[in-house]
Amino acid sequence: MRIRRIKIKNFRAHEKSEVEFSDGINLLIGQNGAGKSSILEAIFAALYMGHPSFPRGYLQANTRVNAKGGIVLALEFEHDGKTYRITRDTKKSELLEDGALIAEKSSDIARWVERNVYPIQVFTNALYIRQGEIEGIITNREIMEKVLRKVLGIEDYENAEKNAAEVIRELRRKRDYLRKLVERKAEVEESLRDAEKRFSETLRRISELRERARKLEGEFEEAEKEYSRLKALKEELEGLEKRKAIVEQRIRAEKDRIEDYEGQIFEVEREIEELEEKFSRLKELEPLEKEYLKLKSLLSLKDELAKLELSTARLAEKKKTLEEKTSRINEVSSKIAELEKEETALRETYEELKRKNSLHQRALQLKAEAERYRSELEKAGTTPEEIEEGLKSIEKAKEELEKLREEVARTREEMASLTGLKESLIENLSKLEGAKVCPLCKRPIEEHDEEEIKREYDAEIASIEKKLKGLEKKLETLREREPELKETIRKEPKLIRLKKTADLLREVEEKLSKYDLEELEKAAEEFENTKARLIEIKKELRHLREELEELENARKELERIETRLAEIEVEKGKITEKLGGEGFDSFDEVEGRLKELEPAYREYLSLKGVPAQLERARKKLTLLEKRRDESIKTLGELEGELKGLKAEIEKRSREFSEEAYREAEKRYIESARELEKAKAELKGAEELRNEVMKLLDELRAKRKEIEDAEKEIETVEKAIADMTAFKEKVARLKAEEELRGLEEVQKLAGETFSEMTEGKYQGIKLKREKKYGKERIELKVLYAGNEVGLEFLSGGERIALGLAFRLALSLYKVGNLELLILDEPTPFLDEERRKKLVEIISSQLRKIPQVIIVSHDEELKDAADYVIRVENVGGKSRVEVESLGAY
Repeated sequence: MRIRRIKIKNFRAHEKSEVEFSDGINLLIGQNGAGKSSILEAIFAALYMGHPSFPRGYLQANTRVNAKGGIVLALEFEHDGKTYRITRDTKKSELLEDGALIAEKSSDIARWVERNVYPIQVFTNALYIRQGEIEGIITNREIMEKVLRKVLGIEDYENAEKNAAEVIRELRRKRDYLRKLVERKAEVEESLRDAEKRFSETLRRISELRERARKLEGEFEEAEKEYSRLKALKEELEGLEKRKAIVEQRIRAEKDRIEDYEGQIFEVEREIEELEEKFSRLKELEPLEKEYLKLKSLLSLKDELAKLELSTARLAEKKKTLEEKTSRINEVSSKIAELEKEETALRETYEELKRKNSLHQRALQLKAEAERYRSELEKAGTTPEEIEEGLKSIEKAKEELEKLREEVARTREEMASLTGLKESLIENLSKLEGAKVCPLCKRPIEEHDEEEIKREYDAEIASIEKKLKGLEKKLETLREREPELKETIRKEPKLIRLKKTADLLREVEEKLSKYDLEELEKAAEEFENTKARLIEIKKELRHLREELEELENARKELERIETRLAEIEVEKGKITEKLGGEGFDSFDEVEGRLKELEPAYREYLSLKGVPAQLERARKKLTLLEKRRDESIKTLGELEGELKGLKAEIEKRSREFSEEAYREAEKRYIESARELEKAKAELKGAEELRNEVMKLLDELRAKRKEIEDAEKEIETVEKAIADMTAFKEKVARLKAEEELRGLEEVQKLAGETFSEMTEGKYQGIKLKREKKYGKERIELKVLYAGNEVGLEFLSGGERIALGLAFRLALSLYKVGNLELLILDEPTPFLDEERRKKLVEIISSQLRKIPQVIIVSHDEELKDAADYVIRVENVGGKSRVEVESLGAY
């Protein structure tokens, strides 16, 4: 996986940012709080939001305060030769593969990344090293165990073992099930014979019932035919009677309707005569109504003229106010020009003062650092000279201890040799009594003086015992000196740390001597004053520009008012001209004529609806006459229909007999009951046959299953044996892989740690140890040929070891990991180790295709291929490419 681009909107301090990444070493640099780590968190959130271990409400919790719209994260990356884009916001999520949509739900995207890119545990423990987590991996045994198991792939083998064990359990359960199945073979065979016998008996019963049902069906069909004929005739007669009653009722209704229509026609004719008289009067009043409306329209101009007069007065007052306001435009413009000139002049010196201020801050840091080192030495109650003398004493003690141990070893060897010689002499002396041959020269004993030989042996043994006593005393003296030397050597770690502090103090003092603090303090004070004045100018300029903008708007408003005043004068002239054109000198004359016309106008209004009323009355008369004629026609048709119905009823009554109908109905019901009973018996027999057939199929299938089970048992037994062997092989491979992985991580981490500590430590040791009944991986450091614990290391050395260990895990996976992310790897490293880290990044990390580092340390720029600067301006993060780094 290689990250190409991340777009961020409204996330933490980022209002709208876009960051592009290249292959090689990418460095995100800037002051603390600028928003560098937020970019890494945005990448992590884009990949894994929706994962079960991801916090709920993450987007809402990280949305910028007062942001317009919610968070938007858009991540583009390459993986396995394809290009992917993940977009997430508060409303939706989507994942595109080469432009095609492959997932939409947040949880589906996280699941796809988990399966196809990196599991979240691998990403957070091997690829993405968060700020402050570097040392945690070596000090927390549980975290180290978990990460190593994940990175070394141990969990995969354990999962394979568990899966194999589960398969074996399932196979054994299946084998037991098959054996129990085979045990039922005799029982199934007997049940099958019983079912076949029942099936034959059921088939014979079905044949008998079918014959009986055919006979009853014939009898039923004859009874049904006669019953249906008489029933239809009866229903027809009943229908004719109902139809006759309906027609008689309709005839009565039509006669009533015709009489009602005649009355309505008479009333409408009288109404039409009255409306025609009113219509004639309306025509006489029309000219007066038109004159009235025309004068009414002319009178409305009186109000419009009054409004124009009022607008003229208001606009004239507003014009005066705006003229006073716009008189300040030139004054404000002049003040803005003066301030801009002063700002330009101050900007020329600001950058140089800013550089000197940075030097002043660096000098103050060095001063504080020197004070801290001096305080540490004072607290220890020593001086650099005393530390040097102490270390020389320790080196002498080491040399003396080494010589002492060599002398002890030689003394012990000499004592062992003398003790052996003594025992040999005593043994030979015991052999002299009764011996025929000398035990030394092997010559006959009579050739020697036996007493003289004894005296010589005793003298030699006494000499050896004397030497042994001398050697024992010497050994005791050497042993008494050893604790004193060891006590001196035990002070070495503390003195080394103090020596390191003294060296650092000397380096800081040398650097501090290059700065002129007095001059830099003056420059810093001048920088703060210049900065304060620039801020003050900016505020004043902003207020003045806002005021100038307001004044310019006032000038535009003044121009608009002057234009409107001219327009009003034109409109007033048009109104006066229109009044004279109608033959009036004033609006009072118009009002007098309107009063004269008003009675006629009101009468006109009261008669205005007459034409419509007259038209409606005439239409109503035509409609009533039409409906009356239609009712007369309908009445004639109904009387003819009634005559025909009476003749048909008389004819059908001669063909129907109620007694014959009852007899046919009785025969029909009895034959239907018998037939239904026979069919029910037949159906029951057929259902029994089907049940027996189903039972036969089940028993035959069970018999086949048992026969198959007899064959399958052998196969399952073999599968159990094969899977057991596989499980044992996986256990062996797990142990081999863990050993190989620990050795590789141990080698990589040890080389890096040794390089970062300039060879003080020779490497590290990773091995499994059993403590308190529990087996776990232990981490030791190799110092002076011995394995020492982490408590032996200083704080900076622990950070260096943690970083080396993290890098080793990433480099171990470099075969299939293309990405490493480091967030602030240098905060607790001294200057020397920071330089070493730059060298390691330049050499070791280039083995990884893409590395992203977040840091405030400018020294790391020397190792970067691509440098991105992140700043916080006004509470918002700003991102820009600074340089191509080392290239």
